[in-house]
Amino acid sequence: MDKISQLSDDVLIKILSLLQTKDAVAMSILSKRWKSLWTLVPTLIFGEYPEDREDEDEVPKTNDESHCINMSQLVYGTLLLHKAPVLECFHLNRASGCSPSEIDLWVRIAVQRFVRDLTIGFCYEYGIIRLPDRLFRCETLETLELKKVIFLEVPSQISFQSLKTLRLLFVKYVDEESFVRLISNSPVLEDLVVETCHDDNVATFTINVPSLVSFSIRNTLQDLETENDLFVVHYHCLKQFTIVDYFGELTLIGNMPKLVEANLLSVSCQAKVLKCFTCVKCLSLCLPQEYPFPTGTVLSQLVSLELCLCESNWTNMLVTVLQHSPKLQVLKLAMNHLMCEGRTVCSIQPSSVPECLYHLKTFEWRDYAGTEVDKEVAVYILKNAKRLETATIYPETDELVHRHKMFEELEIASRSSRACELTMYLSLYQRFKSC
Repeated sequence: MDKISQLSDDVLIKILSLLQTKDAVAMSILSKRWKSLWTLVPTLIFGEYPEDREDEDEVPKTNDESHCINMSQLVYGTLLLHKAPVLECFHLNRASGCSPSEIDLWVRIAVQRFVRDLTIGFCYEYGIIRLPDRLFRCETLETLELKKVIFLEVPSQISFQSLKTLRLLFVKYVDEESFVRLISNSPVLEDLVVETCHDDNVATFTINVPSLVSFSIRNTLQDLETENDLFVVHYHCLKQFTIVDYFGELTLIGNMPKLVEANLLSVSCQAKVLKCFTCVKCLSLCLPQEYPFPTGTVLSQLVSLELCLCESNWTNMLVTVLQHSPKLQVLKLAMNHLMCEGRTVCSIQPSSVPECLYHLKTFEWRDYAGTEVDKEVAVYILKNAKRLETATIYPETDELVHRHKMFEELEIASRSSRACELTMYLSLYQRFKSC
């Protein structure tokens, strides 16, 4: 008897719950003992998004009629045989081809099974959904994700008493009030993600959720015919905030007195955005070349900074942020996105040593290319960081000779902090690539 078969039913059920439902069902052929185990698994996951697959060519397209039929049959058959009294997780991804009435029925069954985590998502095209009224009064629902869906209607009476996580990705609403009702009737909501889309019927996204701790805005689709989206946010207890704005269409209104962590990716809309983050402790920045640092803004509480180096003005942005972050202790540099074509990076030329370098303890640089400017910046920090304890470099190249030369260049550079330990590693990507 193999070791897996010796495990208890509870352990085997937990293992099966990690699989997609069709794979968990397929495991029933292994032995008589496995035949009915999948029916007790408290998670039902149907389909997956192409981005979840390494090879997208293997993912069936949504216009494949046989795939749509098989999806409906699989969901119907599974729910008919499923015996778990509590349905902790019900994910219906890539639901193209499923009618609103089918989705309505499946969600009703999920609610009857005390569903806690519900996902309904379409992949290539938007899908129309009609959700049962009882879902909007479900007392067990803790996580809800909707992706590329079109609401037929949102009831006037909503009460998500247990909902803590809500992700609204490319959702088209009946009207602006529908969006407000969705988020405003969740008294314990902590994590909210809103990704805008064309024709979403919302001009102003009003966020007034006192319990909200983490909030992410994503504006990744450009629509030249649509006016800028306006977000009016009452932050209250917000501690984590992320803005991903590729086209500068967002206008942000609000104050964040308790913010701890902020992530800004390609925020080109207004200099006012960064003014909201004066109390933040951890900040991740990837800003376009033309972005002006707001005059008079001091990041007085900033302790940790990560700066993306994909823009040609990253040295100027680095110096400016350092000069306005007197308490900085951790500095991370990384190439998180593709670099600008034909860029010419300026040398680092601060008029005076930023105050924060006297407090800096940790310095990390990923995808270090070793250019003249890169070396100049690294040496400048190593020389002027009086209390630096660790400096870790992850070279862009995987060539041993080149890496060794990079290390020697930085190692022989005089450093102010004798206690600093300089280490050079392969990046995780290069380690994987060289295997």
